Amino acid sequence: MTAYTPLNGLPYPQPTDTADLPLHLQSLAEGVDGRSVMRFGTAAQRDTVVTTPARGMVAWLDTPGQLTHHTGAGWLPVGAVPVFLYNNDAGTTTSTTPAETLTGAVGDPVVAAFTAPTTGRVIVTVGCWMHNSVAANGYMGATIRKVSDGSVYLASTIDRAANVYNTDRSSVTSQFLVTGLAPGTVYSATPTYWSSVATPTANTVAYDNRFIRVDPVH
Repeated sequence: MTAYTPLNGLPYPQPTDTADLPLHLQSLAEGVDGRSVMRFGTAAQRDTVVTTPARGMVAWLDTPGQLTHHTGAGWLPVGAVPVFLYNNDAGTTTSTTPAETLTGAVGDPVVAAFTAPTTGRVIVTVGCWMHNSVAANGYMGATIRKVSDGSVYLASTIDRAANVYNTDRSSVTSQFLVTGLAPGTVYSATPTYWSSVATPTANTVAYDNRFIRVDPVH
């Protein structure tokens, strides 16, 4: 009768078992197969091969270069890490609603994709150098979207934005908490830029040294 190791339940033959080396090796290999770190090119390839994942399975994904584990409910990254993106190309806007691109700048929009941690909470930080052409407000915020369908999860608003008033040249940041995210789901955080409304003359807001960072809350 086949016996099993006490920790991982791996099979091994007993002296009284019928000698069948190929069968014994196959049983051991199958037992080890799902307990090792599996390697796949993408999440889609992993899901095609591992059709009945078990809690505790671990798989490496070449794209996006991420170690994942199965919680029993779904695949999640092992130890979600911060995402940081930076654009030092200067640009301007006269938009009075949140815009994701700047006039004269390259590399926009700056899209920071991240996977929601098990807590469903992340901290988003935006920052830049900012300057207004007239006595008005300039803003930098961020819009949170669900990547799979592009739907807006959290819109960019003034109460979560970095702000400069008047014609001062300042480096500013804003930080806010995002909650209720679906663990394991991929979202994006995209910086937005705009000017306050109802100025006597159009306000041109200039930006430089822009960044966005997303930190998982464990």
